[in-house]
Amino acid sequence: MRYWPRQTHREMREQLGVFALGHGDAEERATVRSHLNKCATCRAELDELAKVVARLAAVNPANLGHV
Repeated sequence: MRYWPRQTHREMREQLGVFALGHGDAEERATVRSHLNKCATCRAELDELAKVVARLAAVNPANLGHV
């Protein structure tokens, strides 16, 4: 998804998961960072997503069948 300057707050929030996972091209990530600089709500949501990403990264794929 391409980001445009007038992208809505809702659309930006939808991209936080992608950002938290480290995905998106340089332009997309810069746009999200710019929004985060202005939006405490999205910063808080990103903090929560970062915790989830960290927990998922700690899961041993060999144990996924036991979940």
